[in-house]
Amino acid sequence: MASIERTGESAAPRYLVTEAGGQRFAWELTAIREIVPARAVTRLPGSPAWVLGLLNLRGAVLTVVDLAQRLGLESVAGASVVVLDVDERTLGVRVDLVRAVANAEDATVEPVEAARAADGLVMGMVRLAEGPAALVDAVALCRSVLAAA
Repeated sequence: MASIERTGESAAPRYLVTEAGGQRFAWELTAIREIVPARAVTRLPGSPAWVLGLLNLRGAVLTVVDLAQRLGLESVAGASVVVLDVDERTLGVRVDLVRAVANAEDATVEPVEAARAADGLVMGMVRLAEGPAALVDAVALCRSVLAAA
């Protein structure tokens, strides 16, 4: 299990860079609680296919979603679950690969067209030293899970 070190408010933005469905995604580090290995979940009957189910994480029940499926991309068995803390809610997001934590001192976020924003889940494209990545709106993702429940 890897914990994410939180930085002070004055620090330059930092992003967790992941891959899912063959695409690169960036997450604001302030939304990330930890990263855990993917493991079996308990499926929720009647839930969308992208809601994988429930995971027991040290006694806390956590809903886990597949980022690739949620965005309409090809899904493979992800290796990691990124645990988000957003709006006093905790959500697990299965990703194929965790690449790096990127400093964003010189990064720019470019807006994306509404048609490419994946139902509002992508805030824009961030250009990092590692290359471009779609910046995921963790709040919108959590809200979409609540709406699907």
